[in-house]
Amino acid sequence: MIELVIGSKNYSSWSMRAWMLLRLTGLPFVETTVELYSPGARQRVMSMGGETGLAPVLIAEGAAIWDTLAITEHLYELRPRIWPAAPRDRARARSYAGEVHSGLNALRAAMPCNTRARNRTATISPEVEADIARVAEIWSRAGGGWLFGDFCAADIMFAPIAARFRTYDVALPDAAQAYWLRLLSHDLSAEWFALGQADPTVIDAFELPMRTAD
Repeated sequence: MIELVIGSKNYSSWSMRAWMLLRLTGLPFVETTVELYSPGARQRVMSMGGETGLAPVLIAEGAAIWDTLAITEHLYELRPRIWPAAPRDRARARSYAGEVHSGLNALRAAMPCNTRARNRTATISPEVEADIARVAEIWSRAGGGWLFGDFCAADIMFAPIAARFRTYDVALPDAAQAYWLRLLSHDLSAEWFALGQADPTVIDAFELPMRTAD
């Protein structure tokens, strides 16, 4: 049995990725939710094997894996279909995932993940604009489908970014917008968003003001 330790289904973007990956594999798992950003949260995650105290953490056969890319690669060993079958595509998909994992920091800071919120205000600096442009460039390559044919881990890595763009009303070029809408409406995305809508957790720091009418 696999256990997945996650944060709020409304606010935790990396939890969203790990949960969607597990659901894509079809492997059975149980969830343990920790209220991140609350007193003692990090210590609780660490007590379950997550050495950084952050979520998500995947626990399989008594071993903890506490980084989303590491979780992805572990799941790939169990269910190879989560990455593209062709080696060249697989390498490119992993490169995209690496960009999301280690980059887009300005976007992430300006637009906290809040999947149920709408019409929220974010400060769009030149650095944020550059991050948005890079994401739009990648999404525009999907060509009417997913990034690498079948829906895979690379698409999942961008799902919380798609949620952020909806929350903060980010305008996208037509080609990127078509992919964005597909990603938002995918069954796994829609299921996570519904669960986030029902999540009672409120983290004030991630509740940015609503946009005012001009």
